[in-house]
Amino acid sequence: MILQQLFAGQGLDWKRTKLLRHNLTNELVAQNYEKGYIEDYQAVQSLTRFQNCDTILSFLGTEGTNGVYLGCYRVGKSVPFDKSILPEGFVTDSGMEKDVIYSLSPMDVLPELKNRLVIDWGRGTNNWCHNGTTEKEILEIRPPKSEIRFTSYEDVLLSFETLRTIVYNQSAYKEWKNRLSAVAGVYLITDKKTGKLYVGSASGEQDGIWGRWSQYAHTKHGGNKRLVELIEADPDYCFNFQYSILEVYPIKKDRQEVLNCEKLYKRKLLSIEYGLNDN
Repeated sequence: MILQQLFAGQGLDWKRTKLLRHNLTNELVAQNYEKGYIEDYQAVQSLTRFQNCDTILSFLGTEGTNGVYLGCYRVGKSVPFDKSILPEGFVTDSGMEKDVIYSLSPMDVLPELKNRLVIDWGRGTNNWCHNGTTEKEILEIRPPKSEIRFTSYEDVLLSFETLRTIVYNQSAYKEWKNRLSAVAGVYLITDKKTGKLYVGSASGEQDGIWGRWSQYAHTKHGGNKRLVELIEADPDYCFNFQYSILEVYPIKKDRQEVLNCEKLYKRKLLSIEYGLNDN
């Protein structure tokens, strides 16, 4: 099935519709998405971008050539770019000074498929804006997900995709940030494809476990040598990683004591000899 077939009967004129794909590999996109400003980001465009256009369908590129449905928006009038009318902390670049800010109003078009419908954008991922008549194959419709709730440190068991969702949507997952940034600790990354393990630690100097795991969400590898090698060989390999917590300590726990605990777990789990730790 293609996208246009699924949206049939929703009142869209495909000749006056644009398809947008915001790719998280773009740092400007990632920063604004993390802050919850993706709607503001997509409203900043060249004057001609949305001319002769009534609606847009917005997608988020999370891996490969996929696009996850974010919503449908009605295109309104535009005003000259003015950073003061954008949210505090909105990340800009110099090119935006020549742009305008469009009024984009959310529409009630298949809202139940937001963050669930996944399309294949196709080979031209560098072209992030396509005409609505461009056919897009539907890859999957993910099952509804219950809210990602924090229950306890020992229950934490996150896929890379879920970790990134939490880190990039801090406003929606404040409890996760508050809990993980309140503790130091020792954590485990499991490669579900091979079963190999990586043991790491985080201290108060790094904003606790939250600070360290945020680095993984942004870089995929956190700067760890063997993880870097895996990501360099396959940029999507991070989707094999699972994150859990082995020990938690008060945020002011002496860093050396946390490191000693990390070393002990490496010995217990043989993560240097047979896993992903290189020292």
